[in-house]
Amino acid sequence: MNVDDDPILPVHRSIRSYRPEPVGEALLERLLATAQHAPTDATAQMATLIRVQDPELRRRVAALAGEQEHVCEAAEFFVVCADIHRLHTILTASGLVPGQFPGVGLLFATVDASLVAQRLVDAAEAAGLGTCCIGGILDGVEDLIELLALPPGVVPLFGLCLGWPAEQPPVRPRLALESMVHTDRYGNYSEPRIAEDVAAMAAITRSGDWLRVLSSYFASGGVMEEREWPWRRALARQGFATWRE
Repeated sequence: MNVDDDPILPVHRSIRSYRPEPVGEALLERLLATAQHAPTDATAQMATLIRVQDPELRRRVAALAGEQEHVCEAAEFFVVCADIHRLHTILTASGLVPGQFPGVGLLFATVDASLVAQRLVDAAEAAGLGTCCIGGILDGVEDLIELLALPPGVVPLFGLCLGWPAEQPPVRPRLALESMVHTDRYGNYSEPRIAEDVAAMAAITRSGDWLRVLSSYFASGGVMEEREWPWRRALARQGFATWRE
């Protein structure tokens, strides 16, 4: 089914061109309050949003993310963080000894933060705003930790642009539902299904070659390999895991 035919929520489009009008503090507060009511594990709310308002700081973050201009142009920009620092602080201040769970902490804090961000995206788009998630901040994750003065127990996951859209890009395709939704057990991902998915996803790229995009990011020598060790060092530095090169 085409999602445009009967959408339950407004169909998501990543917006990379924004009008200069501010969102307005009243609307932004409503959006953030809505996002705060996302599901959370064990009531801990292990997520933090860093609202980046200083223009120079925005420019530096944009540079770390590969000079993505919409980071600077959007009315609002947030860095979405996994955060167990606040939880540890509450426990310590209350005379309790925090447990040692760096791996599990990273998992659940990442889930909490992602759910908060998705709820903010949904609320913003329902209010007529545009959004764009910025995974490229990972390219400068170690510098970003310094720039944002993130304490141990906090790591940045991705950025989030938010503002009034100056474009209406087409809806980009997704994999077939059968490729993502399995029943009872993980199903066989057959060659015919792979071929159909690759063909369907061609329109998501300018070149019409989805495999080329996947290769540049995920194949040997790609972007994700380049990001791996800085990310591991950042995790170790922030206390989420003990990694060795």
